Amino acid sequence: MALFQRFEAAIDAGIGRRRLGYALLALIIVYLLWFPNDTSQSNYAKTVFISGFFYAIMASSWALLAGIAGQFSFGHMAFMGIGAYVAGLVARDGLAFLTAESISSVGAIVIGTVVAGLVGLVIGMLLLRLRAAYLALFTIAFSELFRIVMLTEYDYTGGSNGLSLRPLLQIADVETARQVEYYLMFALLIVCLLAMYWVANSQVGLFLRAMREDEDAASALGVNVVRYKILVFVFTSMIVGLAGAIFYSDIGSERIIPEQLEVLQMSLIIAYAVIGGMESLIGAAAGAFISRYLLEATREVVITYPFGLTTADGSNAFVWEPGAWRYALFGFVMVLTLRFMRNGLLYPFITWFSGRDLVMKETVAKRESDEDHAARQGADDE
Repeated sequence: MALFQRFEAAIDAGIGRRRLGYALLALIIVYLLWFPNDTSQSNYAKTVFISGFFYAIMASSWALLAGIAGQFSFGHMAFMGIGAYVAGLVARDGLAFLTAESISSVGAIVIGTVVAGLVGLVIGMLLLRLRAAYLALFTIAFSELFRIVMLTEYDYTGGSNGLSLRPLLQIADVETARQVEYYLMFALLIVCLLAMYWVANSQVGLFLRAMREDEDAASALGVNVVRYKILVFVFTSMIVGLAGAIFYSDIGSERIIPEQLEVLQMSLIIAYAVIGGMESLIGAAAGAFISRYLLEATREVVITYPFGLTTADGSNAFVWEPGAWRYALFGFVMVLTLRFMRNGLLYPFITWFSGRDLVMKETVAKRESDEDHAARQGADDE
């Protein structure tokens, strides 16, 4: 502990925690930019990272909605599906006044994003005048209803076979295509995080936090609670609709299937956000990316025996395929997080690098000093 305190003092006296955090973040970004150029990495590894970027968008947007605004919704995967399915249907069948040939892939994605936002607006206007429990219950039912409709309307959506989306990128070479898709999804993640941080750090974000803590008090102070609830709900609906439309246009094998809309997928997004930190956008994004990578890495666990040891059958390694058990282990980690670190596993690192713990310590010390002063003054008066 004393060694760590000396390290903290040296950092605070030197570069500072915040600058060190920015430097570490810059190194991570540089590594992620360099990763697809590493010839030793397979296309599968790049696909895992792309999937991690996608789920980072999903988890961070849910953190904005539930962690910062306090609106607990299970509809994220449904709105993602709306964006993807609408983009696919518009690109295939066109609209009433436009033929399919006149609509580009980008145009179809934009339409899918707008429709996701419009559906979010309708649901928000219907439900967000009520308390959060009704929103959670309705979005569970809505998500399952949407999944069943996509599954049963085979003539339009392809049913269990899924709906093919028009490719966003027309690149023949597989290696080049995967690299471009990687950078596209990474850029989308950065843009979405910047947009969400802009909202969270604006006056709107202040209102959202006030509503989360006490809606009645926020309303009494002049905050239009319903308006801002609807605003953040529509905003996050459009973000996940855009992410879904782009991800499944090329990166997700150009096909979306109803299986991707199951409650299990929504549960994973919530778990990613909880483990990373519901009240931190970067924490939720990092939690989703790391968790997604670990879930893929544990599909097959290989432990090589030391000192050249082998088993009776000549094997020199222990191989374990956990299958669904990795999700059980993941759930156990989430339970431990909720029990012992409710702000997420990454919260201590985020607060340390941001310098928030110093601010909190100073605030607590000042409060204790004021209380001691008031107590002494009261004793003198007596």
